[in-house]
Amino acid sequence: MTRKQLIAIGVIAALIAVPVVLKLARGDAGKTVSVETATTHALAPTVLASGSLTYESQVTLAPEVTGRVKEILVEEGDQVTRDQLLMRLDPRAPQAAIEQSQALVRQARLSIERRQVDFDAQVVKLRRYEALRANGMVDANSLEELASARNMAEVDLRTSREQLSQAQAQLSEAQEQLAKTEIRSPLDGKVTAIYVKVGQTAVPSFSGISGSTLIDVADTTSIDAEINVDETDIARVKVGAEARVVPAAFPDKTLTGTVEQVAIAPRQVIGQNKSYPVRIRLSNTGDVVFHPGMSCRAEVLTASQSAEKLLAVPVQALRYEDNPDKSSAAEKSVASVFVREDGRAKKRAVTTGVADDSYIAVTSGLKAGEQVIVGPAKTLLFLIDGEKVTVDTAAPAASEPAKK
Repeated sequence: MTRKQLIAIGVIAALIAVPVVLKLARGDAGKTVSVETATTHALAPTVLASGSLTYESQVTLAPEVTGRVKEILVEEGDQVTRDQLLMRLDPRAPQAAIEQSQALVRQARLSIERRQVDFDAQVVKLRRYEALRANGMVDANSLEELASARNMAEVDLRTSREQLSQAQAQLSEAQEQLAKTEIRSPLDGKVTAIYVKVGQTAVPSFSGISGSTLIDVADTTSIDAEINVDETDIARVKVGAEARVVPAAFPDKTLTGTVEQVAIAPRQVIGQNKSYPVRIRLSNTGDVVFHPGMSCRAEVLTASQSAEKLLAVPVQALRYEDNPDKSSAAEKSVASVFVREDGRAKKRAVTTGVADDSYIAVTSGLKAGEQVIVGPAKTLLFLIDGEKVTVDTAAPAASEPAKK
């Protein structure tokens, strides 16, 4: 074998041996992990939900009479006061109804006057015949006929009076219809939306057709968040609970508030779980450029943050596996964590309690001060009990990302 062949064989052997040596060296060092010391924390369990921002008081004005939009006196964004005129519908139809009703009232009054005159004449005539009958100058039949005529005149008079009442009621209704052609603000606030234009026909309807809504007016001095809480969480949400709300348009802005109202009846969408509307009164909204309907996410605290501190670990440290005990009384899954002991990962079964977004309480299976492996997630997923591990000292504290 020549010298060149020996050199070539040596190079090939080196190329094969170097990766093997490196792999063995890494295997001796073990997997690199991040750890956090188990300690006590004041947990604040929360319920997460999504929804939208809305004004505390917001009214959608709809037409009560059919009519063409004659005049719009405001624009979106205008400040308005209670009873301020915002819009006019064409008043010609109710005005014609008023004139017709007024004519019926006048006619009914004339009819009453005529029936009154006839009734008075019948009363006088009957009295005269009664005197003549007392003297035997007229027969009983004539007196009875006059009494009947007097009674008929009285009935006609009462009928005319009822016709007057009916005509006056029609007049009041027509005047009310005319008043409904003027759309006025029900509160002090701001015009947030105008849905019609001049010339468009306003139509009273519940079907949401064009012209069935006119103007939105809202009190913009206070903002609420209306979120939909799943039925599995609604029992933990109480009126007065603290809440944190983050608008989708301002992901770096956290609004604080308290739960003001929890719906009694659920809201259900076909194909989705039942949810319950929850209204949160927000407090620090002064610098938020707000538009109604903005999406938001919310955290509702279900327990006070000043509660007793509990031994807890980051939520990402927990692993859940199917419980080998298949009895009906057993839990379907069991929780465990990996604890670093003597340079190795030791699997430890634990019992968990309450949790918040960052930490979960451990009620048994773990002691304070033990080093719990919390990541990286991919390494933790495939970690084996007893496997060698090395702590990554360059990594930031495992709890920092969760807190952020």
